[in-house]
Amino acid sequence: MKSNETVVVKDNRGQNRIEVSEVIRVVDRQTGSTIGQLVNISEEGLMLQGPEPVPENSIYQLSLQFEADSASAADGPLMIGVESLWCHSSSDQAQHWSGFYIIDISDQDLARIRQLAR
Repeated sequence: MKSNETVVVKDNRGQNRIEVSEVIRVVDRQTGSTIGQLVNISEEGLMLQGPEPVPENSIYQLSLQFEADSASAADGPLMIGVESLWCHSSSDQAQHWSGFYIIDISDQDLARIRQLAR
């Protein structure tokens, strides 16, 4: 698979998840710190992987920042409001996977997520 290709996965959720193969940094807009890297996304939620656990039931304003050479970078970062639903650690506690529900997104950024799914 090429580095800019996406894979769409259907599971028990209501929406298709888009598995991302490029590096998309996830930044907490309130602190400016990178909290992880996007693993997959749908119209309803996303999963990220990061070095620190994310507290469950917390609200975040996130910026999803594409690499400069990505076709999606020209449109700027995706800005979303989310609620953290769960967090699981790797066996060595070095990485953490976190799931989020999207609670606030502009129509423009929602259209960009839909475009990724095509």
